[in-house]
Amino acid sequence: MDKRLSWIFLAASAAFFLFMVGLTGYRIEAVRRSNAAQAEQRIGELSLRVSQLRDSAGSFEAEPFKEGMRGAFNGETRLLLISIHSEADGLLYLVARNRSYLRETDEISADWRGTPAYQYSPGYEVLASRPLAAGGSDGEPAQASIDALFVIMGREDLYPVLRDDLYLFLAFLLVCGVFMLIVTGVQQDEADRRQAPAVPSFEPAARAASAAPSESLRGSKAGGWAQRTLVSPASGLVWAEHLEPRLRAEIERAASGDQDISFASLRIDQEGAQLPRARASIARLLRETFPSHDLLFETGGDSFAVILTDTDIDQAVKSLEAMRKKAAGTAVDGKARTLSIGVSSRGGRLVEEKTLLEEGKVAREKASREGGNRVIGFRADPARYRHTLSS
Repeated sequence: MDKRLSWIFLAASAAFFLFMVGLTGYRIEAVRRSNAAQAEQRIGELSLRVSQLRDSAGSFEAEPFKEGMRGAFNGETRLLLISIHSEADGLLYLVARNRSYLRETDEISADWRGTPAYQYSPGYEVLASRPLAAGGSDGEPAQASIDALFVIMGREDLYPVLRDDLYLFLAFLLVCGVFMLIVTGVQQDEADRRQAPAVPSFEPAARAASAAPSESLRGSKAGGWAQRTLVSPASGLVWAEHLEPRLRAEIERAASGDQDISFASLRIDQEGAQLPRARASIARLLRETFPSHDLLFETGGDSFAVILTDTDIDQAVKSLEAMRKKAAGTAVDGKARTLSIGVSSRGGRLVEEKTLLEEGKVAREKASREGGNRVIGFRADPARYRHTLSS
């Protein structure tokens, strides 16, 4: 990927991870708050249950009270500790899953009085307290309190959140993989389109020739001419000698990728004194119409050629017809400039460059015979072509 796409990908990845962290924190906090609210509700139910058991059993020390409390404790999976105590009588009842929750275990005895202290993890566990109703029998404390320690964030709460995060992360990786495959494929296609196997790009040479035509050809010390550039300084188009090798290379490339390719041969209808100005005007129009300047050729004093890659004959005729109309719509020295254009295409055939050149020339001559200022496509007979191959 280029730098711009890399930065976009990094920014999207960072935004996704920040979203995941925020979503995870929000969901954990929502679960914690919900469980804390449920714990507050359960302590109210437990205090009522304790009062009922005490009144029916008559004492916190009675066996029916203890059995009822053990059943209530075992039925609450989130309950870690139940403590009943009073200031006057100390610890009246205690049941816990682990005595380490009670901080003063070694100090509590039959003579101990006060309020127990607990050790737990705030945020994951919560301590809820409620006063109990006054005792109903003689000898029982007038006022007692119940403490209950609840789990509000355990493994069973984290697993669903982390599982959903994992699924979301896997989906993100899948999307990233598909995105990278698409980008890589597009960039490879662009690289293949821009590659010129037989002849290097002519566009820089065309610009240099247009900017400084006097320097496009260099004289040798002996007075002869050095090898000329790839582009004509007069028209800014590629010289005719490069047409056949370039067309051959483009046909081979199209055949390897099972693509179509079209070739157009153009001739100016004007003659005489108008021809030089019309020639320069048509060359400029070709450069404006077709972006690939290295596929535009000067083939004579009044003729040109265009190679249209990945283009079938219908698309080529349509593009050239639009250019012909544009040329005919503007005048040179008060007269319209018109073109006779012939188009040929590979059309799925195993053809050589000479075949497309000849077919384009035949179609162009037919356009000239029919009065000029028109585009004619050379359409090969598929049945005849298959018969020739089979023979």
